[in-house]
Amino acid sequence: MGIISEIGRKDIRVRLLIWCISISLIVGAMTMVYPFALMFSGSSKSTVDVSENQLIPSFLIDEKVMYQKTIEALFNEESDVFQSSYDLQNGDFKQLEIPKDINQTLVDEWNKFIKKRNYKQYYYGLGFVAVLNSRNTVPVNLRRFKNLLDKRFDGNLEELNQAMQLELVSWNVLIVRAANYLNPRIMPNIDTELYVSYYAFKEKFFDGSKDKVSLVNRYFINPEGYYKAIYLRAQYTQQIANYNAKHKTKYASWDEVKLTRNYPADKKEYTDLQRADWEDFVRTLLNRLWIKVKPQALASYHTYLQAKYVNNIADLNELYGSKYKSFKEIKLLTQLKNFPFSGSRLFDWSQFIQGWSDPTGKTYKISLENIELTGAIYDFRDHIKAKYKTIAVANKQLKEHYDEWNDIKSQQQASHYQWIVKNSAMLKWEFFRRNFMTVFSYIVLHGYAIWNTFVYCTAAVLCALIVNPLAAYALSRFNPPSTYKILLFLMVTMAFPPMVTQIPVFLLLRELSLLNTYGALILPALANGYSIFLLKGFFDSLPQELYESAQIDGASEVRIFLQITMSLSKPILAVIGLQTFQLAYSNFMMALLYCQDENMWTIMPWLYQLQSNSCTGIIFASLIIAAVPTFLVFTFCQNIIMRGIVVPVEK
Repeated sequence: MGIISEIGRKDIRVRLLIWCISISLIVGAMTMVYPFALMFSGSSKSTVDVSENQLIPSFLIDEKVMYQKTIEALFNEESDVFQSSYDLQNGDFKQLEIPKDINQTLVDEWNKFIKKRNYKQYYYGLGFVAVLNSRNTVPVNLRRFKNLLDKRFDGNLEELNQAMQLELVSWNVLIVRAANYLNPRIMPNIDTELYVSYYAFKEKFFDGSKDKVSLVNRYFINPEGYYKAIYLRAQYTQQIANYNAKHKTKYASWDEVKLTRNYPADKKEYTDLQRADWEDFVRTLLNRLWIKVKPQALASYHTYLQAKYVNNIADLNELYGSKYKSFKEIKLLTQLKNFPFSGSRLFDWSQFIQGWSDPTGKTYKISLENIELTGAIYDFRDHIKAKYKTIAVANKQLKEHYDEWNDIKSQQQASHYQWIVKNSAMLKWEFFRRNFMTVFSYIVLHGYAIWNTFVYCTAAVLCALIVNPLAAYALSRFNPPSTYKILLFLMVTMAFPPMVTQIPVFLLLRELSLLNTYGALILPALANGYSIFLLKGFFDSLPQELYESAQIDGASEVRIFLQITMSLSKPILAVIGLQTFQLAYSNFMMALLYCQDENMWTIMPWLYQLQSNSCTGIIFASLIIAAVPTFLVFTFCQNIIMRGIVVPVEK
């Protein structure tokens, strides 16, 4: 039966009162839900949208932001690689625009070409496998690689460390570095078993041996874009006018500047400074993976090695680990079946390209005519040239207006955009869940956080619902002479915050050898003065007639306590249980101070450690996950609490 009768509800003043109460409750609910909704929205943040503060993430409703966010994840948040691969003037993901005027014929030609070419893994980078700025976020393909290793070693981290010569403390710290083979100092790491496994994992996605997997894409490294982004613009600024002034050219934009596959020897078409730039960049700044040496350079290579090793083949064999009988047996590195990514052989090769001087000052280096650049963009141009023979036929078939073959650009940006549009739903779901999966994985794989929290919270609630009611029942039922003194003592304990007792309790637990045990967590909060005070007041309100009737029927004190007092006290017990659970579950400082062994940490210390070195999205996701257990417990208790407020307990 409602507090206000049906007849009373018809009065206009009562209706206005009800409306005012309803509006107040709705506004109050919104003030509570709004921060939670902001956290939920912020859990999907990355560098592109980290500054946003709105309920609905913009990538869900704005195609441009979705495109920027996906490209950021595809390039593993490496702006230099992104700028070089797309050959763009600006490397900021936030300023990336959606491709316009897409030539579908040319894009289809690019997709078919890439699909047919079985490129080695260092030609491209795998997307969604690493992060540069969104610290601790685990992208989808890194999760897949971890799962592969987990199955391979049956989840045994020690076996993984032993097999791969690592010292990982947990699966969560396992990361791989995305491909960035532009600088000569960075090469594929084939000396580490971890990266050998990763390269094999990466290649299987694109060699046709594996079924098609969702959210798998790659980007191709572009030496031409690297030349303009890192070398030319660093010297001549972003303004093409400055480049033209120095080189005496008339380019309308940076798009017209090219890194030709071969040395630009034509003095009519290229200036001296352009040729000098090409040589300096190729010899000093370009990774040796993108330099092919023509067979004609073999004789000069032998001469260089003979000069460097003073015609002593034994010294060379010792460093190379080879068994050459003479220098003439040595091949160019580009002629070898497997290119060496480290060691003396690679070092000598790099010096041959850059130039090496003997003690007399004589310089040995490869001639520019024998250098040829390689990469997907150059192969694509050769493919178009071989297919259409002339530039006029290519323009007609591809519906373009190229003046020369070097004008053909990579179509991977348009191809990526169409892939994003096609997989938009899956990408949005990935951005929403990846930080939650990272946090959950972190908690599960770190120590015994979930088990420790479960044991601690369960024991704390059970003790609170046993010890506190017993103490309150004794004070209420038997009313000893010192009742009010005891209550005053309990009230005094409420006047001091828990931090005041931290050091004394720590010293006491240390003397009892209880540190790093469940007892250290449970015993200090075994009895609570506030709970006893609250329960005594509730027990005092229960009708004495019930106790007298039970005694006449011959019920024992234990039976009276359990079947009458505790049965009628479910609402207040639910409040005590909820309060105890909340205090135990959110206990961070005490849990960290009394249990410094990580194997005894509860969820809160682990989440604090994660948040201290994570991005905004991880922090918000961890806060939401941390709030879920409390929400579930409150949902379970609220019916009992509300029943005690609304429904009379005395029949």
